[in-house]
Amino acid sequence: MKGSTDMTENHQPLAPYLMRPPRRWDATLPPENEGGFVQDILGLLRRRWQIIAKTAGALFTLTLLYCVLATPAYLGSANVLIEGKGPEVLSGQDANAAQSPFNIPASLGSKYDYYLTQFTLLQSPSLVRRVIEEQGLAKNAAHWQVSYLPSWVKIPSFLHVAPPPNPDNGTGVPAPVVSQYLKQLTILPVRGTRLVSVQFTTPDPKLSAAVANAHAQLFVKAGLERLYESMDQIRTFLQTKLAELQTRMQEAETKLMKFQAAHNLLPVVLQKDVASERLMDLSKRLTEAQGQLFALEAEYQIVERGNYDSLPAVLHSPLIQNLRENYDRLEVEHALLALKFRPTYPPLRQLSGQLDHAHKLLEQETAKVVKGVEAKYLASKATTEQLKNELEAQRKSLLARKDVEGEFLALTSEVETTKALHDNLLARIKDLNVAGQSSLSNITVAEPAVAPQWPSFPATKLFLILSAVTGLLLGTGIAFLRESSDLTIRDARDIHRATGLGTLAVVPNFDGVLGERNARLRRALGAAAGLVRFGSGNGHTNGNGHANGNGHAHANGHANGNGHANGNGAKPAADPASPPLLLGNGSVPPPAEAYRTLRTALLLSRAISPRVILVSSATGAEGKTTTAVNMAAALATCGAKVLLVDADLRQPRCHTTLGVAPSPGLGDYLTGRVAEEPIQTTHVENLSLLAAGHPAPNPTELLTSWLMCKLLQDARERFEFVVLDSPPVLAVSDALLLANLADGVVFVAESGRSRQDDARLAIERVLQTGGVPVGVVLNRGRGDEGYYRYYSNGPAARSADEILPPPARDQEKA
Repeated sequence: MKGSTDMTENHQPLAPYLMRPPRRWDATLPPENEGGFVQDILGLLRRRWQIIAKTAGALFTLTLLYCVLATPAYLGSANVLIEGKGPEVLSGQDANAAQSPFNIPASLGSKYDYYLTQFTLLQSPSLVRRVIEEQGLAKNAAHWQVSYLPSWVKIPSFLHVAPPPNPDNGTGVPAPVVSQYLKQLTILPVRGTRLVSVQFTTPDPKLSAAVANAHAQLFVKAGLERLYESMDQIRTFLQTKLAELQTRMQEAETKLMKFQAAHNLLPVVLQKDVASERLMDLSKRLTEAQGQLFALEAEYQIVERGNYDSLPAVLHSPLIQNLRENYDRLEVEHALLALKFRPTYPPLRQLSGQLDHAHKLLEQETAKVVKGVEAKYLASKATTEQLKNELEAQRKSLLARKDVEGEFLALTSEVETTKALHDNLLARIKDLNVAGQSSLSNITVAEPAVAPQWPSFPATKLFLILSAVTGLLLGTGIAFLRESSDLTIRDARDIHRATGLGTLAVVPNFDGVLGERNARLRRALGAAAGLVRFGSGNGHTNGNGHANGNGHAHANGHANGNGHANGNGAKPAADPASPPLLLGNGSVPPPAEAYRTLRTALLLSRAISPRVILVSSATGAEGKTTTAVNMAAALATCGAKVLLVDADLRQPRCHTTLGVAPSPGLGDYLTGRVAEEPIQTTHVENLSLLAAGHPAPNPTELLTSWLMCKLLQDARERFEFVVLDSPPVLAVSDALLLANLADGVVFVAESGRSRQDDARLAIERVLQTGGVPVGVVLNRGRGDEGYYRYYSNGPAARSADEILPPPARDQEKA
């Protein structure tokens, strides 16, 4: 009766929880925080910051080494001014016929084509060859070629391909040299102006400036040469026609003088009637037509000689110039591939097809221009013949009426026509001579290049900034990839997402929560030769585990009223590698607050608190034994009688943690080796332990026996709470059998180790066998939230020095 009264008094603190009636909760929880996505991102960056830092640091270091080891390159830049219209040395239609090829047509589209043509001509292989020959770059190609690899990096010799027999295509400059030159040449229009920047990059600053200036000057010179060549051809043709007109004019004057002498005619102005006026008009029109015919005939003579490239119409055509440059570019690329591969190489065959197609397009467009010239010439010739016929018909008409007068007028008209045509051609030749002596051009070198003082490559600051940004982005991407492929449980949200259960408590990592000072506590606990009870009681610990007297608990495990142990004998020392017991009768270190939270969650988890609680996990080594021992101790510290049953008959550890004898135990009782339950007392008040006992050959059959049911039934009558430590669910079926005998199942998951799919599968198996999951305890969780962050900076952080007993503290210092 007295024991019953004592039990009631001891149990009074938990009575409201054990006997409370069901309550209804009518309040509505607020919706989940919508800012969770940002918190997830920040949490990911906090967890994976080392990957991001290492990736960014590695890329930054490699970039810095590259910038230090790379050969610097210098950029020489010369500005070329390209005017829209060149200097006019001819007048009227003649000027248009012999105009500079740099002149721009009026339309905006043609103006764009004109400048695009000039940019293409600046990069033409023919101009590049002239620059290479003038500067002697083909002889020392290795001196000016830019390599983006460090100087000590050498390409293996077996990767080099022997050049073909004639790599320069008869020009004297090898095609690879031309290609390398074009790679280092940059043509950059200056936005909003008519300036074009000609840039060339070499390892030598003086050479860069010299080559850029030579390229710009030779471009201006090449333009003048094209203009002069066209003028020379027209001048030669006009001089030939002028000689013919002089002979015709002399013959016409001789015939007129003989006619006057034969008919006794004076050189007076005869009366003109309508017929004579028409004759003069036809004669004037014939003169103009013949002038146009002579101009077109000059171009037609060029066509007949097959020199199509010298035609002004061809030189003025932006389309033909673009096609020609495209053909030259493809020819260079074909030559480069021919240096390395055989003709059967697919890309080389494809490039050959493109080269043939470009050549065909160039011939087609040139043929169109040639046909246009021929058509104009034939039309002008037909017009001239028609006017001749009409003039001859009018002449015959006049002769019919006035033979003498008509013949006189005809001879006079022929003389005047021939003389006017002669004077016209002579004026054209004089204009061409003046234009040929002029060196004016619409393209000039506005600003020559000077030797640069600083290298343009490598751009160290830009490269380092880009490498840092790229490294951060790449590291973040790797972190997201690692995070998305990580299927382990990290926090309470992962638990809810994987299992649908709530988190009863988060047990922090002992080494990470309290810092170095409480890490000393954990090392001292392992070094002590027994259990350290956190806090102090007011009595002695005797063989039965009850507190009396004024004695103290010692590290050697012997404790009674006089400082000696009796009852079940000496208790073995705890395994230093095993986690310590964090809860006792008095004050507790901050990690024990997690088990207080677990105790509160169990008491308030349901309308009637579960009394028989099974502690298990999906797989092994997730901390279920530590959780079971400390959860039982937490319940015992509130005054309730608690029985801890080590039902893990395969790998028992509860006796090691509590420092009691491993046998006799549950296995001995179920096999009949002992008649009564071998329940042992512990140093924690109100906490008893039923150890696993001797190893059993058939644990599954023993746990499903009627003795096990009877044991739990008796335990319900004698204890307020029974905590069962079982094997992992996925390893063996023991936990599934015990789940049916328990009121609730507490799962343990280790943060960063337990897999979500394993936890979900374990919960599903428990549910299929009729078990009742209460919640999940997250072991080794982050200690940077809530209570742990608060206490790690406060007085609790210093509790290690206060709760270490003198022997353990001295041992740590030693």
